Amino acid sequence: MDWAIVWNYLPYLLQASGTTIAVSGLSLIGGSILGLALTMLRLSKARPLRIIVGIYVWLIRGTPLLLQIFVVYYWLPGIGIRMPAFTAGVLVLALNSAAYYIDIFRSAILTVPRGQREAALAVGMTPGLVMRRIVLPQALRPALPPYIGQSINLLKNSSLVSVISVQELMFTSQSIYSSTYKVAEILGTAGVLYLSMTSVLQLLQIWLERRLAPGVGGSP
Repeated sequence: MDWAIVWNYLPYLLQASGTTIAVSGLSLIGGSILGLALTMLRLSKARPLRIIVGIYVWLIRGTPLLLQIFVVYYWLPGIGIRMPAFTAGVLVLALNSAAYYIDIFRSAILTVPRGQREAALAVGMTPGLVMRRIVLPQALRPALPPYIGQSINLLKNSSLVSVISVQELMFTSQSIYSSTYKVAEILGTAGVLYLSMTSVLQLLQIWLERRLAPGVGGSP
């Protein structure tokens, strides 16, 4: 193990990790917002909306993420839609993760007893208010483990945007070991950095689960 190589290139790998965090963080925010919005449509009484969301989930979950990246970055310019590699990567990861968040949010919302919603509507609360005040707070706890799990997958899948030259951790690692031929040292360091980032999410899940546990922090 050549520790001198690791030490010399660690600043570059740390900088690339910042790009990985930026890509993953923006995709997480976008995917969560889109996933929640589409979940509301999938739970609506309008059958055409449910069908449209179902087709979206079917297409995204049924095709490889790598193919989706190629479609957005290489095919869309053919019809006049061009975007930077970073933007394309974030967009695809957000669209992809939203398709998985939909089922996570939907399943969690359905765990809330229907009687509570009906009682809230009976006392004059609007459907939107019922969702914000009654349903979503209770759905948060069962949604948390699969949500964090999918978010960890999102962070790891961000390495695929290296194929469109986004200079995140995997792209930088490949560039370094291609010139130094120190594959084990560079990829080993990259693996430790990925593990560190995913561990933060796992620790966040543990902390949130404790905060949301019954009788803790004012939770029901």
